[in-house]
Amino acid sequence: MKKLISLTYFFGVVFLLASALYFFASNWQIFSRLEKLALAGSLILLFYGSAFLLDRVLKGAHFLSNWLLVSGVISFGLSVALLGQLYNSHADSYLLFLVWSIPALLFSLYTRYSGFYALTHILIHLTFYFYLFPSTPFGHWTLVHTWIAFGVGIVNTLLFLIIKKGYIASKPLLYLSLISSNLLLIVTAFDKEYSVFFTLFYVFILAVGVYRYFHKETSIFIILSMFGTGFIIIKMFELMARYVSSLFFVGLLLAAVLLLVGSAFLVNYLRKHSSSRHWTKTIFVASVTTIASVFIIASVFGLLSLLMVNVSMVTLFIFATVFLVIPSTLTSWPSPVKYSLMMTGILIAMMASVFDEFSFVMFFVLAYVFYVEKQFAARFVFYVLFQLNTAIFLGQTMDLSAHALLVVMVLLNVAVYLALNKKHVIQYGAFLIGFFAFFSLTAIDLSSTLHITYTALFFLITTGCVYYFKNQDHTFYWISSLVFWFMLIIELYYDLAWKLVHKSLLFSVLGALFLMVAVYLDRKVGSDQKSQSMLARKNLGIVFIIFLQAGWIGYQVYSNETLLQNGETIVLELQPVDPRSLLQGDYVELNYTISQLEDTVIDDNGPITIVLRKNTQGIHEYSGVYRFNDQWNAPYEKKPGDVLLNGKVTSSWDNSAQVTYGIEHFFIPEGTGMDVEGKVNAAVVKVSDKGDGILEELRELRLSP
Repeated sequence: MKKLISLTYFFGVVFLLASALYFFASNWQIFSRLEKLALAGSLILLFYGSAFLLDRVLKGAHFLSNWLLVSGVISFGLSVALLGQLYNSHADSYLLFLVWSIPALLFSLYTRYSGFYALTHILIHLTFYFYLFPSTPFGHWTLVHTWIAFGVGIVNTLLFLIIKKGYIASKPLLYLSLISSNLLLIVTAFDKEYSVFFTLFYVFILAVGVYRYFHKETSIFIILSMFGTGFIIIKMFELMARYVSSLFFVGLLLAAVLLLVGSAFLVNYLRKHSSSRHWTKTIFVASVTTIASVFIIASVFGLLSLLMVNVSMVTLFIFATVFLVIPSTLTSWPSPVKYSLMMTGILIAMMASVFDEFSFVMFFVLAYVFYVEKQFAARFVFYVLFQLNTAIFLGQTMDLSAHALLVVMVLLNVAVYLALNKKHVIQYGAFLIGFFAFFSLTAIDLSSTLHITYTALFFLITTGCVYYFKNQDHTFYWISSLVFWFMLIIELYYDLAWKLVHKSLLFSVLGALFLMVAVYLDRKVGSDQKSQSMLARKNLGIVFIIFLQAGWIGYQVYSNETLLQNGETIVLELQPVDPRSLLQGDYVELNYTISQLEDTVIDDNGPITIVLRKNTQGIHEYSGVYRFNDQWNAPYEKKPGDVLLNGKVTSSWDNSAQVTYGIEHFFIPEGTGMDVEGKVNAAVVKVSDKGDGILEELRELRLSP
């Protein structure tokens, strides 16, 4: 019962955080700027204050005060995002996540709590992500970005090794560092200039990792195998696009043969060593099967297309089933060879059947393979393919709409799930496919009534499944249900059928309801939780970090309000578009006429200060004078009416420099983008004496030609 109470607390806290995010992102204009700031401060006070209060009231549920402290840092980040929205800072700027990560890092070092470790890691990597992939339209990838990604990947590798040595105790951080390291090193491997070096380095790191954890830790080996498999396949497509030729496809086919021969010897070796775990062998075979199948299929279709061989789809289907699928099921070949040929044959046959619309024949092929194949993992994959073929068949023969097709897939998989015994391989597949089809019903374009109905049902069913399977200790099912539950919360943020403010109010009610139920049950059942509070003997340091957050917010509010009150007003010409920010809601992305400095060539990126002068229409324009690296491009003395604006050169081409000024985003109330786009052509900006700009409002001006 106590674990269900903890889950109820968890849902309540998540709902309150989601409510705050949705509310701030809605940019509801009923509140003034200062009132919104007061609400943000109240949110931070609510979570931190509740953490201290409940630590004293609920003695047996210290986990809750720990969660609330983490939620306090999350609410601080939401408040930082709100500052960016109110003062029109960059949407999703890396600076937002950098500032957010500082208190999270301080809490991590001070409390050594696993939740703070994970939060800090995520925030720091979001900082790097938005630095490497900025939301500005002028950003582009450079060699410097590649080396930054490489460096962060190496740091993650070292962090992983430090955790493995036991210097830091955090399982989530262990896997986050492992995943981040692989992702970043893979990104560097596709740099055009140093592709060979980065590729060989990643292959070396991957090989060492696979060798080290082959027999020791299955979970780490699974992660490395997945990344290795994905990397090889993506690299193959990159090389294929670059060196497409008959010789390349023949070489690819030869590589698949060599891979299968080598894997056959390795599987034979593993069979003789009892220390090798079953799952290790299964994952190895799955990786080889995936790589070899992709290689063979790419080779076959590549050669057919280049040689202009006119092969009917029926002939290709017969070849795949008779010479690949059936022999692989009747012989005792080594498992990598067997499953690679089997999967290759099935996929080629399925593609042929789809192309000529005789997918009903694939049911017999898949049924035959499923009948003769007894391996757990293989049957799971074949069931997924069977469901895919079912969807294709229904779409071809009955011409069902997406809505009807998804409903059929949900009902079919529910029936399969209920008809089977617990822990049956097909039941796992039916659960995942059924839930995925159900989730898709909440995301497709339907009438408001159907959309709300499916969303409400999905929420109720996923929540019920999380509780039921958690109580039954069915780890696979309750974790899968929880993942789908979070997918719905995320999907609703981008869902335009409901207003964000309405969803925020609903989440706040649900959060309060879940917390009240949890407190009631907690008091009724009694506290027997053996959890340790971070607040024990650490109150002073935690309060100090909280005051640092409050001080930073206060300083930002003061400096921005001062600039708005005292800055010099200028008007700039622009052209807007309308996306949605990750945390800050709807905004228009502004492209100023001064974003591209004509007849200005700057060979480097970095800070720049340009001189603006007002024209006869009241618009401030680039005068052709700028300061870069503390040097003016021409002799300059400030004239009356001149305004100096700071920016950053991001690139130069075609005898012009691209510059951003930190005023490229203007946040608007939800759903008003069309009212702004195409109807405004000027921005009012306040500029301080130091040259820093802050965007105040958008206007429509009548400009003479």
